[in-house]
Amino acid sequence: MKIDIIPYASAIRPGLVKNRNTVVIDVLRASSVMVTALANGAQAFIPAKTANEARQKAAEFPADKVLLCGERKTKIIRGFHLGNSPLDYTPEKVAGKTLVLTTSNGTRALNRLQNAKKVLIGSFLNMDALVHHLIDEEEVVLVCSGTNYNFSMDDGMCAALFIDEMRRKRPVTLSDMAITLHKAYEKDDGNLDLLLKDCYHRNLLIRNGFGDDVTYCFQKNRLDLVPVMKAGKIVKA
Repeated sequence: MKIDIIPYASAIRPGLVKNRNTVVIDVLRASSVMVTALANGAQAFIPAKTANEARQKAAEFPADKVLLCGERKTKIIRGFHLGNSPLDYTPEKVAGKTLVLTTSNGTRALNRLQNAKKVLIGSFLNMDALVHHLIDEEEVVLVCSGTNYNFSMDDGMCAALFIDEMRRKRPVTLSDMAITLHKAYEKDDGNLDLLLKDCYHRNLLIRNGFGDDVTYCFQKNRLDLVPVMKAGKIVKA
């Protein structure tokens, strides 16, 4: 398997993803939100670029069947039902609902992948399921969403975990970026507390009162499902 990595959303170019299997990673917190909500019975996610676009898309559904979800600068958007905390996406709130989501980083990446062969959602939470889903593919592009147009170490170490798990199961060929991130991951034997203690996005969320989200999102293999994008919606594979 050949594994490439795109370091942040604004680095996505059509030629890098065209007709290729892609995995969008936004550990803190959009991909963790999507995995969690679908595990808790949500029907689908619809990614939106802006808050206004999210409102327009939500208006296409009956009010009792849709939730407006999203954040800017880590906080819930005014007037939205839910923000970007996976712990808020409980079965009581999301079961059977379509969730229209706009975030600062993750949904930006999703909206740049229209010409990819397949678009999956990856996180620490569903890593084992993701690896098994892709085990027979010959090429995968891991798209790190990043933070504020920059590379984010939490996404990078999640991509490195995918590499580490996949290479235990079959031969892999890595791009330079993939080699670099995997070597960094090996340095502390995959210990996320050590690897990510200085991570900007992790510490920003903790300062803003979302430490429980960080703890939750850094759990490995908690959920056994893989979200996939089909016809503009994120659903269970």
